[in-house]
Formats: sequence, C-alpha cells, structure tokens
Amino acid sequence: MILPKRWAVALWLSRFLCQADREAVLGDLTESGESGGGAIANILGLVVRRWMTDLFDMQVWFAVGFFILPISYLLSAIAQNTAGIGAVYSWMYLNNWDWALTRNPGFWHLLRETAINYSIACLVLACWSWSGGFPIGRLPNANLRANRIAFSVLLAALFLVDVPARLIQFWMSSHGVPLGPALPDPNAPITANVFYHLFFPWIVLATLVILPGLSGIRHGNRSLVLERKIRVLLVTAATISVLILLIHVPGVNLLFGAAVGDWLWRNRSAMQVLPLLSCWPLFYVVANGFGRYRGRNAAVAE
Repeated sequence: MILPKRWAVALWLSRFLCQADREAVLGDLTESGESGGGAIANILGLVVRRWMTDLFDMQVWFAVGFFILPISYLLSAIAQNTAGIGAVYSWMYLNNWDWALTRNPGFWHLLRETAINYSIACLVLACWSWSGGFPIGRLPNANLRANRIAFSVLLAALFLVDVPARLIQFWMSSHGVPLGPALPDPNAPITANVFYHLFFPWIVLATLVILPGLSGIRHGNRSLVLERKIRVLLVTAATISVLILLIHVPGVNLLFGAAVGDWLWRNRSAMQVLPLLSCWPLFYVVANGFGRYRGRNAAVAE
C-alpha cells in the first residue's frame, strides 16, 4: 500500500519521538481518521513539546556538560585532522592522476602505504566515535532521544566553526605563546576546491563520527540488560578508548603542560600504537551481530 505524501511526512516526523509516544500518537490518529495534514500538525506539535521538555530537563544539561560536550569536542578535533589529511591525499591522487606513474613500482608502493595508513586512521576514528557514544547510551533511558540529538548537534556545531583550532589559538595567546608568522597556505590548491573545502569534511564527520557515535549510543543503551561483569568490562574499554583519544587530540600539550608533552614526544612510537587498542568496538559489534544471528536461527529452528 502506497501512503499519501502527507502521511509519509507524518510517519517521518514520528521517528523523532520515543517508541511509546510514536505508537500511541499513530494509533490515536489512525483510529480518529485524521487527515494527512492534521497528522503532520499533531505529530509536529508533540515533537516540539517533547523537545521543550528535554530543554528544561537538568539531567540533560548535566549529560551535555559532563559527557556529551567533552566527547564531541575530542571527536571534532580528530575529525578535522582526519578530513584535512584525507583531502590532501585525495587531491594528490585523484585530481592529479597521471597514467605514466602507474608504470613506476615506487608509485604503487607509496599509494598502497598511503591507502593502508589512511584506512587505519579512518577505522580508528570510527571506533573512537563508537566508544565515545557508548557511555552516552548508558545514561538514563528517559533522556536517550535528547542525548542523541545533543550529540549530533554539538558535533556539527563544533565542526562548523572549528572550535578546537580556535580554542588552541586562544589558549596560546592567553599564555603568551607566539602564534608564529602568517605563512602561505601550503594546501591552498586543495582548499580552493569546493568539494574538498565544503563537502569532504562533512562526509568524514557524518560517516566516521556521527553514524558510529549513534551506533555506540544504541549499543550502550542495550548493554544495560547485560550481566554486570560484561557491563563493567565494556564501560572500562570505552573509558580507556576515550583517554587514548584525549592524548591524540592536537594541542593537548597545552592542557597537560610541557612535562607531559615532552614525555609524549619521547614515547611517540608507543603513542602511535595505542589507537589500535581502541578498535575493540569492531570485534564487539561483529560478535554481537553473530550472537543475534545465531539466536534468530535457534528461534526459527524451534
């Protein structure tokens, strides 16, 4: 059955409601024979009322201040760096492709190394995002919808105005650290390209940060029904991943001081290996999916 366009819009709006509210309002509108336009008005009004209720909920503001905002800031900083590196490599290989280079074995060696390194960086960023969303999903169920929205909105806002870079500049200025002379932008040909300047960073943010982060929130919420030992193990792993993320954020030396910065620099080889420990969500999601698949097969067999 093909739904009228207005009812399709109403159903889409209902996705912004929690499960109980969505089932209740759709059931009432169906029974009353409400028109498509009326359904849109009723559902939109309920969505706005629920959002206003969340806006004045102190639990939501506590979650934003102590969990969502710090995690969003860290992920935004890493995503900016990852998007910049990806734009440079993409421009080098895609916009300046020369078939003559394909006859050079060194070209393929460098291309393979670049692709592997950047793929690992993207995988680690996605796993960091998942780990960052996991503890948010363990916050009270009543605020789950508001926390998801706040996570997405804060990530987009921090990314839009490049808050991490501006905060680092402010920190350096307030502590008397010279910013250095203004040099020509070495990536000017890349930033002049509309795709790499406007669209590519948002593609990175959406695919490697927001979507994995929302998945982590969902799995964090589902983990509330798991055994206590497993819950403790998952929360510990997510916390360690966020701490590893923290020490890889650009400008972290300004926060911890010169001594910590020097120690991180002397042990930079070990610091480069640590992010691989943050890839545990990949194995957890695969194991979780395999377990659900086996459960469904067992139910069908019975």
